[in-house]
Amino acid sequence: MIKIVFLLFTLTFTLNALADSISLFFIKSPYGINWSTPWSMTTTTIKNQLAPSQGRSTNHTISHTYAEINCSSTGIKLYRGMTSDGNDEERTLLFKKKYGLGVMFHTYRGKLEKEETLLNDINDYYGNSRLSKLVLKISPEACQRMVEYVNEYEAKGYAKMYSGLQADPLRGEGSGCSAFVVSFMRVAGLMESFTEQWKQTIDVPLNLVGGPMTGNKVSIFKVLMKVNAKWSNRTPFFHLVAWDPELMHSWLLRTYESVKSGEYTDFDPEIDRYQKTKILKLDLSDRSTPQGPVWTTPQQL
Repeated sequence: MIKIVFLLFTLTFTLNALADSISLFFIKSPYGINWSTPWSMTTTTIKNQLAPSQGRSTNHTISHTYAEINCSSTGIKLYRGMTSDGNDEERTLLFKKKYGLGVMFHTYRGKLEKEETLLNDINDYYGNSRLSKLVLKISPEACQRMVEYVNEYEAKGYAKMYSGLQADPLRGEGSGCSAFVVSFMRVAGLMESFTEQWKQTIDVPLNLVGGPMTGNKVSIFKVLMKVNAKWSNRTPFFHLVAWDPELMHSWLLRTYESVKSGEYTDFDPEIDRYQKTKILKLDLSDRSTPQGPVWTTPQQL
């Protein structure tokens, strides 16, 4: 009897290990970003930029996210993420060109993060409470579509654009890190109600935005002086809906606790952890995979 149970356990483990999947890694900033007002977002961002690296090879002073695509059905395994190609450009825009909150919408020089960088990153953060991991079991068709998408994304040169929070990678606009990992779920038909909890929605006053969007110059010190400024549509504004790794991370921690208490039962959830890193596993393998081109137009969104 013991041998049979052991064999069944081994078989189940093997089948799970062979399932196609996408894993999203969420890394929160050291102290968190407070989005409640322009002033709080700016000051907490600065606070995180000053955080010590604590000996890590990559110091994520703002939140970050990337993906592991594991197509066991074809033997393909990829790690991919988006980042800027250096930090000098942002400093120049802030302090010399006076973009103010316009830095949120600028397209920077970008690069695609791959295995060498991301495996080192995982090694640095795995076990830390700042990292959480969402594992989605998917169909082979969905996995293959993701691989084709990211290869085409790189071939078209979109990875050279680390774009602002408003950019949509499926329009060929480049991408930030969070919109990039969400785009894998979009092209594979994996968007669910829980992904709505990953969004920040704000109305950015244009009087705090410098650069090409307004033609104005807005000193960072002007933003810091506007202690009582609010996200508002009562004056000229830009409506922003952005994917936020901080919200992704906090959603995963809440869901982890809900699964642990038996309250959350959607998508056959499982939980695991490595030291302080919490892991949530969901089964979306029964989702229909979209057909046709992955690239969209504004009218199709």
